[in-house]
Amino acid sequence: MRRELKTHSLIALLAVASLGFAIPGLCVQTGNAKPELPIEGKLVQLPGSGPVLRVKGKDYELSTRTTWLFHTLQDKRLTGRELRVEGEWQPDGTLKVNHFYTVHNGQLFRVRYFCEVCNIEALEPGNCVCCQQPTEMQEIPVPEK
Repeated sequence: MRRELKTHSLIALLAVASLGFAIPGLCVQTGNAKPELPIEGKLVQLPGSGPVLRVKGKDYELSTRTTWLFHTLQDKRLTGRELRVEGEWQPDGTLKVNHFYTVHNGQLFRVRYFCEVCNIEALEPGNCVCCQQPTEMQEIPVPEK
């Protein structure tokens, strides 16, 4: 009876974990397990698709809450760069990005778009809202915590 109870308890825990609920102290590996967040990988632009984060040979499609963040991830100047992505996994398997940083030699950088002429920072790639000249993509070091 005791062995049967343990087996049923384990099956119940695995069922709850498979629904996406976290159980402290229980780590379940399944065939479609997603990496723990935040994750690092290379930003790739696949033809006919949106931006993808390539981690150890596996591609994860990226989505965002805002259009400006999505446009930034589509910026060709970021393609091939190492990124650290913070966000949450969606039921459809995409990774919804909340924040990302470029990574150079272990150092994190935030991305911004800047117009030197007007001294204006923009949220996404494109022309300056003032002078209509192209903005420059800059990577600003993030202070260590």
